[in-house]
Amino acid sequence: MNMGKEKISYTKMQFKKEFAKLMETTSWTSNLSQEESMKVLRELHDFIQPYIPSKLFRYRKCGIDEVISFEQGNIPLCIAEKFSDKYDSNVFYDYDTLSSRFSIAFSMTMSNIVQIARSNPAAFPDSPVKSKILTLINSNITDSEIINALRADYDGFLKQMKSEIQKQEVWPRNNKYTKIGCFTEKIDSKFMWDHYADGYKGFALEYDFRKWYALHVNLYPVIYSSQMLDATEMIDRICITDYVDSIQPEEAYKETFELFKAQLHQQYPIDLMYFIKMYLYKDKAEYSHEREWRMLKIDQNSSDQEFISIPDMNCLKAIYYGPHIKSRYKEHLRTIAKTKGIREYDVILDRNSRKYSLKVVPL
Repeated sequence: MNMGKEKISYTKMQFKKEFAKLMETTSWTSNLSQEESMKVLRELHDFIQPYIPSKLFRYRKCGIDEVISFEQGNIPLCIAEKFSDKYDSNVFYDYDTLSSRFSIAFSMTMSNIVQIARSNPAAFPDSPVKSKILTLINSNITDSEIINALRADYDGFLKQMKSEIQKQEVWPRNNKYTKIGCFTEKIDSKFMWDHYADGYKGFALEYDFRKWYALHVNLYPVIYSSQMLDATEMIDRICITDYVDSIQPEEAYKETFELFKAQLHQQYPIDLMYFIKMYLYKDKAEYSHEREWRMLKIDQNSSDQEFISIPDMNCLKAIYYGPHIKSRYKEHLRTIAKTKGIREYDVILDRNSRKYSLKVVPL
């Protein structure tokens, strides 16, 4: 990524297209120094910051938790699994490609082991794998023939690994390290008032995160696409650690498994950018009208929690009351709003227009 040399001004739509391209091409690998890592994140931050909308909205129902969060000045975040869209944060992976790479890693691993075993058999502890390799070496066959003979063990291990990976293909949705908050650029969306604000009976909050973003929060526009994020590289480079660590191989494959894992770590550094990208892709046909931005908080200290709250840092600017909000809820919310000194609006059906449109009226 190299966005800092020349300042280019984009329209809102151009910015989002350029942001999508940037996320596709930017890597933040685990082998970078701290200074290099900070440079990658700083350039990403500097690219996004000028385009953060002055108003981002969050639709809420009049539930106890939602009202308490509003009163206490908190922003609730949750893991992706709690979203109503069951395909949110799902990713695609190409198992054929993964199998090919695993096969290459296996061949490289076994080639190294065979060469060491030929020169220094004592370098490895006694085990069935070592005994098998030494027996094959004593058979006076080539290294390639030895590796091919060992593939019977590899094929059994690969089948087990495929089964375990398939069980965990929704890992991003269940990842408790990352908590997410969803916001939108639109306050007059009938779909969102209906879908996210309890059938027009809830409320919406307006935030201005432009100053806070520079100090405290990671905020990104959602990337709307007709295809899921291709996470083949992610699984290969990032999630392989979690995947293989979760696998309990059968006893016969344990040593092969450990050698296999070490080779993968050495061959592919982790691209940490995928921890961001996996939560930003959504179905273009179904959701692009939402014009969503996402707040991401990655925190290993909250890995046992599905929900957390963070302070709004005085970014809350206004409240909007839904067309069908019950009067007792509205009165209570208005009392809180007056205490906070924020603007208040009613959202109503626009009776002066033949269009199916909502109208925002200041109170």
